[in-house]
This record gives sequence, C-alpha cells and structure tokens, in this order.
Amino acid sequence: ECSLSLWWRQQPHSVVQRRLLEGNLTKLKGESKAHTTWVQSPLVKDKDDWAEKKENDRRKETISLLIYCKCQGQVLRAAVNTGCQQNLISLSCLKQLGLEEVSDADCGDLSLLVPRVVGQVECVEVQLGQETVVCSALVVDDETLEFCFGLQTLLSLKCCIDLEEGVLRVNALSQELPFLHASDEHGQ
Repeated sequence: ECSLSLWWRQQPHSVVQRRLLEGNLTKLKGESKAHTTWVQSPLVKDKDDWAEKKENDRRKETISLLIYCKCQGQVLRAAVNTGCQQNLISLSCLKQLGLEEVSDADCGDLSLLVPRVVGQVECVEVQLGQETVVCSALVVDDETLEFCFGLQTLLSLKCCIDLEEGVLRVNALSQELPFLHASDEHGQ
C-alpha cells in the first residue's frame, strides 16, 4: 500500500503533465534526436506564427522620432537622432530649400564619421514651434531623411525626449513638439 501511494504521487495528474513526461521519456532513455521524430502541435505552430507576425508588425510600426519643423517657410519632417553628433540635411532637401552648401573639402574628417557626406551648410534657420534656431548641418546623399537633429543641437537646446508623453521638450525655447504618429511618418 505504501508503494502504491508513492507510485500515485509520482504519476502525472493532467494531460499536459502526461504529454510533457512522454516527450521527455525519449531523452531519459538516451535516444538520439536523429532517431526521434518530433511532431509540432498546430497550437504551437499558430503561436509561433503569431509571435513572428507580431515581431514583423512591430518592426514595421517602429516609429522614428520625427517632429515637424520649418525651414525657409517649408514644413519638414525632422528626425531626432541622439546617435549622430551633427545635424544632417539631405542633398535634395538642401536644393529644394535653396540653401548654399560649403564645398566637400571644408568638411574635413566629418565625412569619416557620417557616411555619404557630400558637403556642409553653415547657417540653417530652423523654426521649432514658435522659435527659430540657427545651426549647421552636414549635407548627405541620403533620401531617407529630410533633416535630422543631432546630439550637439539637442544638447545645446536642452532637449528632453519624453516617450511617455510622445513629445520633444525643447527646454531652452520653452517648447514641446509632438512626435509624429506612424501615419504621419509615412506622409499619409
């Protein structure tokens, strides 16, 4: 009777426990995986497909930190990028705004730090909210961005990125600029 009681306590009490134990028996018996055939439950496959789809959707909806600003009277979508020291402006945006660029030779070693640098512009007047700031920017041959605020400018303006509220606080100008939503980011 004592051995029956011990046996009963060691037995799985649910279908899940039984199936888990059955799956582990082949490992306990020392069978190699080459001889073992694993059949994946459709529920697990659906869960894996759902997780993969959710990850892909999350990557697609990853929103860059973009804000609206104005330059030369035109509205621009500007990226906020703490990973880049300098401000960046695309060559096409520079031409569209009619700004003058300094030659590539005057960029010095900056072209080594940022790929595809083709020049530099010294005085860019950018309107953030109601205030205007003057800054310089590297001109890049990259059409994926119009303008990008780099870390130097963000620090000089005492900016605070508030992801919970979805705003860029420009403390030096007492301005709050909302980040663009996914639909705004793609120009929809």
